[in-house]
Amino acid sequence: MFDWYPAHEYDCARAQLVLFTLGMGMTLSFGDFVEIARRPRSFGAGLLGHLFVIPLIAVLINWLANFDAGICVGLILVAAMPGGAMSKLFAYFGRGNMALSISLTGVSTLLTLVTVPLMLQILATRYMGDVAFTMPVVEILTDVALCLFLPLVAGLTVARIWPKHHRLLSKICIRIGLLVVVVMVAGSLGSGRIRPGQYGIGVPVAIILFCVIGMQVNMLLFYLCKWPRPDRFAVGIEVTMRNMNLALLIYARLFHDASDEAMIAMRPGVLFVILFYAATAMGAGLLLTLNHRRMARNDQVEPIATS
Repeated sequence: MFDWYPAHEYDCARAQLVLFTLGMGMTLSFGDFVEIARRPRSFGAGLLGHLFVIPLIAVLINWLANFDAGICVGLILVAAMPGGAMSKLFAYFGRGNMALSISLTGVSTLLTLVTVPLMLQILATRYMGDVAFTMPVVEILTDVALCLFLPLVAGLTVARIWPKHHRLLSKICIRIGLLVVVVMVAGSLGSGRIRPGQYGIGVPVAIILFCVIGMQVNMLLFYLCKWPRPDRFAVGIEVTMRNMNLALLIYARLFHDASDEAMIAMRPGVLFVILFYAATAMGAGLLLTLNHRRMARNDQVEPIATS
């Protein structure tokens, strides 16, 4: 029934990113992004964690667990990915800093043109050897321009032109985006792409730990410094909900049509890590979102109670 889904997964991901960014852009103003530029500490901490902390955790897990090459390369590839479309939805519902989340996604996605080849060369050479690799530059620039920046500008413009109706239009876009998400979840489950027991218990546990530890470590500085909760949540969800569709695109470029025997042998492991991480991030991201949504409600109640 869902045999069609794998071929259209990337289109669905693009559609939901456009809808969420457009809808959320209507709830923001240009001043929100100016504020990030004026006080860049949360953005800087989130970006540094994204680029350095997460890959370090992947390398540490690979070293401790000594998995086969496919699993190790899969973890490194996931660690190199930028924030994904779903992070915007979770940031919205968890009352996070939406401008910070969108800014981190845009910058980290553009940086992948340099960081992904660099990380694969430095961290995965021992597994992959001297494999020629070129980034899908056109696809990445297209996604950033047409699926992130353009809908954001359109949403900000709509909010200024129709201030009385932008909230309603925002809700419509977000709810249609949620419908696309439901289709994606049903398609992923119905197409049977994930078989959790394929690699025993050790690999799934390691992927779950990688996801949760990365999330918590990147929020630790915000806890210690008592920086704003919306910023902490935006960074936590951004490093958790990574762009697995880009990971699948790179997987297809590197492994799907590979003729080298070592690369062919790594295919199942790399694909398993990408798909299992995507499912894990959904669960971990949902729990984090519900917790921060509760904290946001408590933050609103406390000033009223003390006044």
